[in-house]
Amino acid sequence: MTSSSRETSVARENDPVLSSDQHTSYDVVVVGLGPVGAAAAQLLAREGLTVLAVDPSRQPYDKPRAIGIDHEALRLLQKLSITDELSLYMGPYKTSEYRSAAGQVLRRIVPQPEPHPLSWPPYSTFIQPELERLLRGSFDRWPTLDVTLGSRVLTVEQNPDEASVTIEDVDTGTKRLVTCRYVVGCDGAWSPVREAMGLQLEDLKFDEPWLVVDVLVNETADLPDAIIQYCDPVRPCTYVRGPADLRRWEIMLLPDENPTDMVDEKVIWSLLARWMTPDQGRIWRAATYRFHALVGKQWQRGRVFIAGDAAHQTPPFMAQGLNQGLRDVANLCWKIGEVLKHGADPALLKTYDEERRPNARAVIELTKTFGQVICEREPGAAAERDKRLLEEMQAGRGEIVRQDLLPPLVGGLLLKDATGGHAPGTGTVFPQPLVITSEGERRMDDVIDARFLLVAETGWAPTAPDRVLADRLGVTLACVAEAPVDGIVTLADTSGLIESWMSRNGVKAVLVRPDHVVFGSVRAAADVSGLLGALEHALRNPDRTKTEAGPDQMSEVH
Repeated sequence: MTSSSRETSVARENDPVLSSDQHTSYDVVVVGLGPVGAAAAQLLAREGLTVLAVDPSRQPYDKPRAIGIDHEALRLLQKLSITDELSLYMGPYKTSEYRSAAGQVLRRIVPQPEPHPLSWPPYSTFIQPELERLLRGSFDRWPTLDVTLGSRVLTVEQNPDEASVTIEDVDTGTKRLVTCRYVVGCDGAWSPVREAMGLQLEDLKFDEPWLVVDVLVNETADLPDAIIQYCDPVRPCTYVRGPADLRRWEIMLLPDENPTDMVDEKVIWSLLARWMTPDQGRIWRAATYRFHALVGKQWQRGRVFIAGDAAHQTPPFMAQGLNQGLRDVANLCWKIGEVLKHGADPALLKTYDEERRPNARAVIELTKTFGQVICEREPGAAAERDKRLLEEMQAGRGEIVRQDLLPPLVGGLLLKDATGGHAPGTGTVFPQPLVITSEGERRMDDVIDARFLLVAETGWAPTAPDRVLADRLGVTLACVAEAPVDGIVTLADTSGLIESWMSRNGVKAVLVRPDHVVFGSVRAAADVSGLLGALEHALRNPDRTKTEAGPDQMSEVH
């Protein structure tokens, strides 16, 4: 063991010598099997990698935590073939209204209008225990995935060639040593993997105590058909209309209130008295939390990565915590697959931190800003807030489309032009329309299971060298057309989403990564060769994501 590996290992005492039959090797070890870890394990197995997934809990947590799921997350879960069943436990994510203590509407955050750009509702409510059940129930589909429940990770060590993980059965104390190429820590806010690597969290200065109550209501309850942020300085709170009979309240605790006392059922019903009475429903869960705004200062150390709550903790005011975690593993897992299965430069993995960390930080900062609006308890400041927001509403600036708030990626494996800038659309998520097939309408990703996808305007046909290079890179070639085009995939997009996206961004062809993020685009379909060449160069030289073309060609490639 090298000195550097000693610095990144968990302290341990009296470890037994492990026999060779307890020593197994995998491509990746995933630590933690909440929704983020369970999705990561299956995405990696889907890449054809050998994966060990470890969690100390033998059963998923049976109470709801996250309640909002967005269309990017559903598109990822679509790859795992669980969304049809999950949709049975989903409901519409209604308009969110910010209301003053007097009941005035201060702000509205509204759903994205149809046609839905990713073919899923942009935001939905859902029941998290059902998602976790479906994720764990699909483990058996992946022959290269081994799952070890009821075991915890004791140590994580690494050297230049591999990482090693010591695992202990929580019941018997039996230990097992596993080696792997990479470790992904999805092990929650108190992440042992993060601690083992000595990775620090940056405090973004938001720390507020709240009570979260989930109630299963009956037909006599008369509750708002909306999501409401009660911006009342006496006691700020949030109401969420969940799916089916689930309703949630998030209630800010006051400085003199003891969190332990606040989960008493009598106290809870007294807090809910303005909305309902005990005969109108039953409490499913009540828990107190401190809502934090934290982000890891570094998400990778050598062969070890962190994701989800291990990497960031987001206040709930935009329902982004789980969605951020699923974006993390969507970003990371395909890159590990490219390195281990397709020969990409291992430096590609550095772009995970470069892309996701600043993006997650920006979302957390935005969420914190919304939280500060809601949490204002000083009466004078609250009155000023109300005045300002009412003026914005009257001026037509108080209604915001929820998805418009989320920033694109801005660094990492995104194509730069000669000036160092990006073309429109680069770093955003490419649409997934419903397309016409012989079987009827289907979501595009179900028709094209692509590593990389190049989509060009109607009438484009690739050159022979383009076909050869695309095949070598694992790029599926497609164009928007109703009639077949020889040798490429044709997309009959009846909604016009793709053509609208291209027109809006002023481009004729676009190259999309496996996580559906736009790598780059060109303003003329004749420049597709340069776009493919740029991808090949980027996968071999991830630190320099621009083309090797000459100056004249460089200016054309976006």
